Amino acid sequence: MREVRVGRQIIVGETTIIPLERVSVYYDSHKGRLSAYISKEPIGIVIASPQGKWAMDIYGAPVPLETYVQEIPGLQQVLDSL
Repeated sequence: MREVRVGRQIIVGETTIIPLERVSVYYDSHKGRLSAYISKEPIGIVIASPQGKWAMDIYGAPVPLETYVQEIPGLQQVLDSL
């Protein structure tokens, strides 16, 4: 299973930082043994402040906010609540 999701928000003063992350879960069962691999990796952030809302990838390059809104379930609801 791979899922891209909104991470836990960080609030600093009037600025909210929303981490965006990819979570991967893989498992296998063989001869009664279960093995699992779980990873979580950052893919970008959204910043919301009184000056506006914008997004960037993990390298600091700007990303159109609408790109992340379309790709990540629940992001629009989080943005609407700010």
